[in-house]
Amino acid sequence: MRTSALALLILLQPAAALAATTKVEVSRFHLLAPPAPSLSGSSITVEPAAPTAEPPSLQFGVLAAAAYAELARAGFKPMAAGQPADHVARITLTGTSEVVRKRSPISIGVGGGTGGWNGGVGGGVSFPIGGGTRTVTAAQMTIQIRRASDKTVVWEGRASAIAPGADPISAAPALLQALLKGFPGANGRSETVKVKTTP
Repeated sequence: MRTSALALLILLQPAAALAATTKVEVSRFHLLAPPAPSLSGSSITVEPAAPTAEPPSLQFGVLAAAAYAELARAGFKPMAAGQPADHVARITLTGTSEVVRKRSPISIGVGGGTGGWNGGVGGGVSFPIGGGTRTVTAAQMTIQIRRASDKTVVWEGRASAIAPGADPISAAPALLQALLKGFPGANGRSETVKVKTTP
């Protein structure tokens, strides 16, 4: 009975109480400024940034499912079975774990070139970590969208955030939301985007 009551209490909590705000540093580059045609309604498929002959891992399957959901909100549609996609999104997700002490600030930054534009965008955001000693991960994600017809890169972005735990997959929803928010976003600029996530 106690377990059922606790579960009911959690379900009855306001959504805002279950949401957390995550700060994500984002850089985006694209060829989609007006009068370029919109990509809304284009079909897209998601692949690892470095495809191999091996089948995708289960972890990448989780990442791809989250990516498809955010790409749909950005106006894309999944590739239909048996049909070629208009665009291909290639994704990487990496992270470096560290044990931090109470209220120890963590700084992350997006720097270096981002592919075809060779744009060196630097910067950093510091995040205070409250509570006791715990493991956190500085997670980084890159997404590159190419036209399937001629392999031209039309959009790419890089995002960084601090996530709890040792696995960067926990940061994937926040990174995806921030990267694709207001797609295609500001071109050639680094900015901090706040997104709501459910812990």
